[in-house]
Amino acid sequence: MQINVDLGEGGKNDEDFMSNISTCSIACGGHFGSIETIKETIDLALSYDVNIGSHPSYPDKKNFGRKSMNINLNDFQKSINDQLLNFKDALSFFPTNWHHCKAHGALYNDIAENGKLTKAYLEVLYEFPEINYLILPASKPIIKSAKKMNFNVLNEVFSDRKYDESLSLVPRNQKNSIITSPDEFSRNLKLILDGEIQVTNGTIKKVSYDTICLHSDTLMSKNFIKLMTNIIDKK
Repeated sequence: MQINVDLGEGGKNDEDFMSNISTCSIACGGHFGSIETIKETIDLALSYDVNIGSHPSYPDKKNFGRKSMNINLNDFQKSINDQLLNFKDALSFFPTNWHHCKAHGALYNDIAENGKLTKAYLEVLYEFPEINYLILPASKPIIKSAKKMNFNVLNEVFSDRKYDESLSLVPRNQKNSIITSPDEFSRNLKLILDGEIQVTNGTIKKVSYDTICLHSDTLMSKNFIKLMTNIIDKK
């Protein structure tokens, strides 16, 4: 079972997660990060044999990439390209491959629904054939678009976030969008491991996925990663 966590985002607990995950996505300058922080995180990940990938976002450090932006598509593509070049530059210092690319925050949600943004995003990534996989939100139209362009896709679900009836993440500015209770986290994860998600109206929906994400910057994340590992080991 692949567990992935977004790291290199200025948090102080990155190493606490590395021993419990298979894959990490590293901020590369949009919402956080520089070539130096990317290199530091790659070095740490390699010491734990963790797959590494890029984590581009809207160019919005002020809001940590968690607000949608009305941005010109040419400017958007230049920003994503610059972020990926940052990552490529940092990666060149290490004998490892570029496992994946995964969008961050509001961009992750927007490319799942906005066809023009989807196209613009995938066009930039197409110029980086060294990327082995795209991590994309499970059950969303962008997956079909990516496969048409011959990208290898990993379908993702979140263990610590709530989903609405369309299998979209409940926006962070809405109440109860983030799971904070260990009991609720355990119930949610066990459902996911059975290929199901309980959405906000209480119904259970089937979901097919390849990787499960846990955020590293939420209040209970250090407890959740240990809980997650224990539940998966017993499955």
